[in-house]
Amino acid sequence: MEESITPRRFAAEFPSDVPRHWLPGNEVISSLLNAYTILVPANEAFYIRTLNTCLPRVADEELRRRCQAFIRQEAQHGVAHKRYWGNLDMQGYAFRGLERAIDHGIFRAMDRVAPLWLRASLVSCVEHINAYLGYEFLSQSILAEADPRLRSLMEWHFAEEIEHRAVAFDLLQAISPGYVVRLLGAATTASLFYLLMTGVTVWLLAQDRVLWRRSTLRQAVYHLGVGHRMARRTLRHLFNYLRPDFHPTHLAGADALAIRVLAEQEDERPAVVVPMSSRT
Repeated sequence: MEESITPRRFAAEFPSDVPRHWLPGNEVISSLLNAYTILVPANEAFYIRTLNTCLPRVADEELRRRCQAFIRQEAQHGVAHKRYWGNLDMQGYAFRGLERAIDHGIFRAMDRVAPLWLRASLVSCVEHINAYLGYEFLSQSILAEADPRLRSLMEWHFAEEIEHRAVAFDLLQAISPGYVVRLLGAATTASLFYLLMTGVTVWLLAQDRVLWRRSTLRQAVYHLGVGHRMARRTLRHLFNYLRPDFHPTHLAGADALAIRVLAEQEDERPAVVVPMSSRT
């Protein structure tokens, strides 16, 4: 499959007045996506290291081109999210020590001990998770009322995850296509991703002293159950990944959604995201 993958730079700034809970009235989703922001740079760096190690094994020039565009997009994601860390510091969150421990204790440890086929499988599955999270957040307009600067950051990232969602899976099929490889990567990735996301989110909510409030529980129930139905939707997306005939392009309507979001951001004045040269 050939798709158009355009590396872009996130051009918007994060002034100091961005509110602590930037989705008004929803500390849970604000904290959930702050946790995502904290985890993104180490996560994306792991993807990049893995793909760079895989590239010498890739003979297909078109797949190599797509991998290189993927790497450039992921590098920009890490840069943009890390820029917001300064705001989290100003808001009083303690997270940098935890982030370093996760990076060195998990992602860099994976580089040393996990075989390349497993690391490629981990990246393939987590890219599926990123794409379906992006699809759900964008298609349900979950961030419609969010602070526009953080909404733009998250929607740009989610749209690009949809745009390049097939690259890591196609790479895995090129270097280690066995179903058991996919299964082992999925079991490891899904467990680790949701453990880390939940743990960091809880840590942020605890720092806000809202973890045990009834309103926090209601927000979580709405997001996971009666409102956004993310628990059921997440299980469906994960089971789809385990289908023998799965391919990331089967996510119906996703491409049009990503194209619309990115076009709107590029058309804003000043532009939120700026396309970069496709040359590597």
